[in-house]
Amino acid sequence: MASFAEFIRITAGRMGVPALVFAAGLALSGYACQWYWQRSEAHQLDQLGDAAAQYESLLRQRLEQYVSATRALAAFFSASYAISPEEFDNYIKASRVFDRLEGMSSFGYLPRVPAARLAAFEAETAHTFPGYQVIEPRSGASDYYPLLYGQHALDPLRMGRLRGIDFGAVPARWRAMQRAAATDEPVATELHTALRDPGQRPVVLIFAPVRKPSAAGARGEPGALGGFIFSALYVRQLFGTFDDGRLAQQFDLEVFDGNVSAAALVFDGDGAGHALQTDRSHVLAHRAALRFGERTWLMYFYAKRTQLAADALNEAALVFAVGMLLTLIASYAAVAWPRYASGKRAVRDFSERFAGFFEHHPFAVFALDPQRRFLQANQQMARELGVRREALAGMPVEQFIAGPDRQAMARSLDEVLAGNTVATTHQVESADGRRSDLSVVLIPMSAGDTISHVLGFAENITDRKRAEAALHASRQMLQAILDNIPQSVFWKDVDSVYQGGNRSLLQAAGLHSVDQLVGKTDADLRWKDMADYYRQVDLEVIRSGVPRMRMQARDVRHDGEACWIETSKIPLKDDRGQVMGVLAVTEDITARKYMEEELFRRANFDTLTGLPNRGYFNNQLEEAVKRAQRHHGLALMYFDIDRFKQINDTHGHDVGDSVIRLFAQRIRSVLREADFIARLGGDEFVLIAEGLNEAGDAVVIAQKLVAAMAAPFDLAGAPLPVTTSIGVAWFEAGMTPEALVKAADQAMYDAKRAGRNCYRVAGQ
Repeated sequence: MASFAEFIRITAGRMGVPALVFAAGLALSGYACQWYWQRSEAHQLDQLGDAAAQYESLLRQRLEQYVSATRALAAFFSASYAISPEEFDNYIKASRVFDRLEGMSSFGYLPRVPAARLAAFEAETAHTFPGYQVIEPRSGASDYYPLLYGQHALDPLRMGRLRGIDFGAVPARWRAMQRAAATDEPVATELHTALRDPGQRPVVLIFAPVRKPSAAGARGEPGALGGFIFSALYVRQLFGTFDDGRLAQQFDLEVFDGNVSAAALVFDGDGAGHALQTDRSHVLAHRAALRFGERTWLMYFYAKRTQLAADALNEAALVFAVGMLLTLIASYAAVAWPRYASGKRAVRDFSERFAGFFEHHPFAVFALDPQRRFLQANQQMARELGVRREALAGMPVEQFIAGPDRQAMARSLDEVLAGNTVATTHQVESADGRRSDLSVVLIPMSAGDTISHVLGFAENITDRKRAEAALHASRQMLQAILDNIPQSVFWKDVDSVYQGGNRSLLQAAGLHSVDQLVGKTDADLRWKDMADYYRQVDLEVIRSGVPRMRMQARDVRHDGEACWIETSKIPLKDDRGQVMGVLAVTEDITARKYMEEELFRRANFDTLTGLPNRGYFNNQLEEAVKRAQRHHGLALMYFDIDRFKQINDTHGHDVGDSVIRLFAQRIRSVLREADFIARLGGDEFVLIAEGLNEAGDAVVIAQKLVAAMAAPFDLAGAPLPVTTSIGVAWFEAGMTPEALVKAADQAMYDAKRAGRNCYRVAGQ
């Protein structure tokens, strides 16, 4: 009994230190694993929240672009009311709207057709579209809104199948059309099923009202409703393929219209409805409210908890494995230390205990003798090499190293046999020819002053290497995408030093490679004269953390041609939210600016004479009256061509048009630069004269206008006498634009009654 107690005491003394080391290592490894798990999961969730916020910003911009595109097309129709199908198609092609706005499926025009004119409208339209009829008209309606023409991005024949359908007969669409007409702004519908769609795809339409030109004398009020422009977007295509599907891969996105309920669901990535349940399988990474077209979409970005846990588990498992590895090494050293002097016994003890320590280790573990032959290997190592464990003993390790890596492996073994721990990566080739990438740690094990054997731990990182290769390929693909978009994209650090850019920017800067760009500032590039301004904008974005969007400016291309550019700059932030640079996108918008100028010209100028039209005149008169309230010196003249109807009836409308053009030219030839002349319609003209000292100055101008018509008009060699009658009204304090117009108009009729070819001043 005493001898047994002595045995226990000696054994406890020998194993106490290793046991304490192992217990401490196990506890520390477990604590480190748990801490790293929680930290990794929180860090991943923060990253996903930032990514979701970026997607929110991109989706917000995309929806605003949908509304803007619809509004622009409605403005185009309102400016030039009689738009032909060819002009509509050319506008869609020129604006490249389907290329720029992924998810937008179609555009179309719905004219307003009074019920009383339905038959006449169908007969007129049949000249362009044979057999045209209004289909499924809204019962009891006073007006119909049938599809006249449009374009579809995915199915060119679909608009032909829908042509003639009364969109007002669909309740969801009719409510949006009524709201758009009332607010004179684009309005989006609630989610509903597309018309006559075999796939029953859910769709949202945006309606923008088309207004007819205002009636005579209108003071800026919108004209009569002439119809609607609509655009349609498929929500599944918008959200499911956004950012080439990366949004759907990274998040389960749920979108609700106005409130979180099953009836208000717009889109659900996986169909589980997490916002409606207490399901905890997904974690909410970000939520946002996006408003467009007078609707509010509530967006919920859910991260998949299983994916978070899996990623965190992988990282935590590696930490635990390394901790246990170190624990085992420390425990083994504590056990082996008393037998340090006995080298052979240490090797024999290692061989005996190897299987017990490392047989079920998750890593491949092996031991080599100084001749670089296998002494021991666990089952995992045998599987990696495709050889039975018993047969592996005595085989040289170089036999399993892929040819190109053999010299590197030999150098690693030389270093570890010199007493240094080595961490390296090599490609091994198994007995069946399969190649794998192993991350290997080689530890020298000593017996006395001699290296008795080498202990190795290997992890198969083939999948990780492939993932890294895929990431590299993805980055190359991203650069290729950036290089193939027409906009210039670049990014700078906080000192406005270029860190990268795409091919469009390099071409604009006259450079051949990104290496020539990196490290430069704007002062080193072709636009160095603007460097100080660009630096100031960069500083504003960096200091405020707020993007500067759609800044427009004139520029000169590298070939010397003038152009318009639009630039947006956003702050680049790191994981802590600190601004680390600026990302910018610059686009040549010259074609768009020219289109805007053309739209302004069509909306505000007369096509026959090139003079401002009635709408432009009304706006100018209101501003002139406001100035005259303070400074006076304003006169208004109304005049027309005497007996113009007789000229039209006698010589025809072509001659009438020529007379109006020549009449306008003569008027402009005698006016001052500051005078504003407009054609109200027909043969009626009006003149705003400001900065006059007294009413007599207006009389002088009227005399010049009468005298300018003294010489006959030369029409194809045939002289034609033309005269004018002018009414002059002098502005008096307190007069309104309407009163001034009425006075001038009455004075013109006084001149008519006085025999024509003269002027009369109101009140005289």
